[in-house]
Amino acid sequence: MLEFVTLEEAKAHLRVDTDAGDDDLQLKIYSASAAVFDFIQGSREKLIGDDGKIITDSPELQRVKQATLILIGILDRVRGGEEESQLKPGELPYSVTSLIYSLRKPTVV
Repeated sequence: MLEFVTLEEAKAHLRVDTDAGDDDLQLKIYSASAAVFDFIQGSREKLIGDDGKIITDSPELQRVKQATLILIGILDRVRGGEEESQLKPGELPYSVTSLIYSLRKPTVV
């Protein structure tokens, strides 16, 4: 599964110092990474190599990692979807998209 951040990076971002919620946090890492990856659509080649692994020296990776960490924080804070009505389907919060908007190349299907 695609992970733009590690469990350790997410725990540091959220200031978590126990292992009690690691399984839940790992699920949020996968979900946030997938949502960010879906948002940037046509820029896959800038972040993912032909082997399917993250390109660690990609200049865009730091912005993508920060956007993913912010989204993980939101998913952790809003566990029941209380803020869902503020976004349209397919939208991500402004704090996330402001970091990665220039990577978005919408595709028409």
